[in-house]
Amino acid sequence: MPGKFNYEKMRKYPHMIGEDTDVWNRFMLRFPNRFDTVDYDIHVGHGAKIFDIEDVKSQNYWTQLTKKRIDVIGYKNSTITIIEVKNRVGLYTLGQILGYRFLYLREYPEQLNVKTLILCSKIDQDDMDLLSHYNIEFLQL
Repeated sequence: MPGKFNYEKMRKYPHMIGEDTDVWNRFMLRFPNRFDTVDYDIHVGHGAKIFDIEDVKSQNYWTQLTKKRIDVIGYKNSTITIIEVKNRVGLYTLGQILGYRFLYLREYPEQLNVKTLILCSKIDQDDMDLLSHYNIEFLQL
């Protein structure tokens, strides 16, 4: 399952800004062969349903807007890697990556080899211990 984008540095990445972009660029520079292709800003989950909105177009827009968004998915051979890019990792990052994996697998249950990866600039020892406990790969760049 190839991604829409080549795994290479771009001037701008969909839905990625500021320090997160810097972290992603450092990762690609350090690991130039980690992935073949990637996707950015992948929507997962059902999104919120607002029953007060009668207009179908507005309801659909709201549903899309409130879906969860995976920063990057990397593809290498038959392996899919869900990637969260953060300047600073916190406890919430663990919840995000576990949630993204759950929602992705719910939508794509046929995918058998799905990994997770957190990329960051800053992380404290407690968060390193938590991620290690849950077998979440992370790289401080």
